[in-house]
Amino acid sequence: MSDFLKDIIKNVDNEYASLASEGIDGADVTSFIDTGSYSFNALLSGSIHGGLPGNKITAIAGEAATGKTFFALGICKHFLDSDKDAGVIYFESESAISKDMIEGRGVDSKRMVVVPVATVQEFRNQSIKIVDKYLEQPEDKRKPLMFVLDSLGMLSTTKEMEDTAAGKETRDMTRSQIVKSTFRVLTLKLGKA
Repeated sequence: MSDFLKDIIKNVDNEYASLASEGIDGADVTSFIDTGSYSFNALLSGSIHGGLPGNKITAIAGEAATGKTFFALGICKHFLDSDKDAGVIYFESESAISKDMIEGRGVDSKRMVVVPVATVQEFRNQSIKIVDKYLEQPEDKRKPLMFVLDSLGMLSTTKEMEDTAAGKETRDMTRSQIVKSTFRVLTLKLGKA
């Protein structure tokens, strides 16, 4: 059976196909990012020394003004501290983050790019461009890179922006599908990174 399965892998013409026993690219967790909280690390990974899976999309949700941005910046700091070549792309939709806030949390601001975004589509397009640029690099030249979106809840949609500009009071019923599509595409692309 093993030879048959190896033949299937060759014939599907998919560079990411492999026997499960050899590991699954993009799915197996190979590293963790310390969150700065032993309790949260343990909840996410089962170990107080673990944290966020290094190759997964993770959402931090909570009520307004409960410290999600503060917490996210702490995670960015730990990520950057763990590798001198690492970088952070911080997509920001609230116009609430400042250089002083970043540096006040001990984050190396020279290794963080802040990308203002207003719509889900803008976030999708810009993040995909960055991932594509990252994937163009030879694999051995790729440095650790973290994406942060702060916050998904504040992102509008192109339709909502157009309706608002036109004075329409209609509710945008497309947002949830656009969000789902965005993360479906990003998950597939990031799995290759």
